[in-house]
Amino acid sequence: MNETIIIGTRGSELALIQTEIIKKQLNLISPEIQIVVKVIKTKGDKNKSPIPLDTTGKDWFTKEIDRALLQGEIDMAVHSLKDLSEDLSEGLIIAAVPKREDAREALISQGNITFEQLKKGAIIGTDSTRRKAQILSRRNDVIVKSIRGNVDGRVKKLENGEYDAIVLAVAGLKRLGLENKITEYFSDTDFIPSPGQGALAVVIRENNKTLLKLLQKLNHRPTVNATEAERTFSKICGGGCSLPIGAYALSQKNGLILYGMIGSLDGKHVLKDFIKGDSSDAKTLGKKLAEKLLKKSSPWFVPNNILSDKKYVIITRPEKENKTFVKGLEKMGLHASLYPMIGISKLKISQSTKQYLLDLASFDWILFTSINGIRFFIKALKEAKVDLSVLKKIKIAAIGTKTAEIVKKNHLSVHFIAAEFTTENLASELKNVKGKKILLPRADIATPVLIQNLEKRGAQVVNIPVYQTKFISSLDKTFENLLERKKILCITFTSPSTVTGFMKNIEAMEVSKDIFSIPVLAIGPVTTKSIRKFGFQKIYTADTFTEEGMLEKIKEVIL
Repeated sequence: MNETIIIGTRGSELALIQTEIIKKQLNLISPEIQIVVKVIKTKGDKNKSPIPLDTTGKDWFTKEIDRALLQGEIDMAVHSLKDLSEDLSEGLIIAAVPKREDAREALISQGNITFEQLKKGAIIGTDSTRRKAQILSRRNDVIVKSIRGNVDGRVKKLENGEYDAIVLAVAGLKRLGLENKITEYFSDTDFIPSPGQGALAVVIRENNKTLLKLLQKLNHRPTVNATEAERTFSKICGGGCSLPIGAYALSQKNGLILYGMIGSLDGKHVLKDFIKGDSSDAKTLGKKLAEKLLKKSSPWFVPNNILSDKKYVIITRPEKENKTFVKGLEKMGLHASLYPMIGISKLKISQSTKQYLLDLASFDWILFTSINGIRFFIKALKEAKVDLSVLKKIKIAAIGTKTAEIVKKNHLSVHFIAAEFTTENLASELKNVKGKKILLPRADIATPVLIQNLEKRGAQVVNIPVYQTKFISSLDKTFENLLERKKILCITFTSPSTVTGFMKNIEAMEVSKDIFSIPVLAIGPVTTKSIRKFGFQKIYTADTFTEEGMLEKIKEVIL
């Protein structure tokens, strides 16, 4: 790769050192490349006067560099990852995150006095709401004052007597050779740092595939996984510099431990928690911990994303089933808020159910009414040590095309699909059922309508519960905030059980009756019938009883 690469960066000493770090790493993997550094002044560099801590956003130090990158003036940019918004400008991507430096926070004080020994009324300088909240939660008798400028400039302000102490990132101090100035290190799992702190990010244009391929060699996988969890946590919490949000993920041989915090600007409220999980599932960890803390938080914490002009679609079905639907919403410029009303889990197979599974060859038909029905049925067969090849000798019916697809993925044939993807249609359209033996593997709380209609037509139906549906009790603060600020575009339901679960939670919240004026969307007529019982004023039903049908209905009548 013989070419010249132009790197854009801020002109501060730290920014230039960080750019040099990436430049050296690039030269190691591709010595023939000529690298030119271009300094770009940002809004944050131009305005160094003290400002309210909750007024800046993460683009304070990146916007002008992003513009230069998009306009082709530079090929790549080096940033402190903590300064990057979780949503980059359209057309830009993070190409590499090398091994991170020390993520901890440090106190530098006059007279080398530790945090706990600082006098009452001591003035502590920081430009971070996150630091402010954690400082005041520990010491409400000190004063936190905004401090601006580069790291060395802040140290000079301290030495000039403008502050009694300042809090800075250890990584920056180390890179600048100022580690000897540090009075005290704070634990990164206690005084939680900014998401991505200590890590560098290389940003390029999304369409520059050649440069992307080269830069990906700089990635340090443990750092990538850790910072992905941290930034996902921040994004779900409505991240940005204006809210007290912290996250730090510790990479271990057996996975990740993610620590998170959210707080109030006055430090009166600071919530912290942690979660453990697999490194490959970093985003899920970030999401789960964020939702856990948001649910614990009271009205004092309102995420930035709730205060924006965004409109949200509430999704009430189990989280794991939403990937395709969420992507569809995002393509339409909408945002999903997951508020699951039910949880799906495996049922212990009873002795009578096991007997039916062992006697599978005696059935003429197996009817699947959901994707979960197939998934847990196959698991039950394996658990009962039934040879799966017997399924090839039995006819299989599916309630809809999506269910049929999952059947086929299990290398089985589908002999019948209902025309309108409802249990009523499945029961009425299936031909020649008189005298036939039909197996129905499904949820423990499934409606008896299908069984009744098939039995009326002379079929012998055996219903076996293979998974259980549990209602989730959740007084979700995010949902309440969205409702209060009129940010909900519509609420979606995919089964009668999601409707029931939702209404149970709504009753417990004692929310405003305005909720019944919000449009609600059902995946099919059976779900619509359940919704009508509760007094919603604007009820819509997907024309095609699938996720795609729901997306089309949102586009057609709700947007």
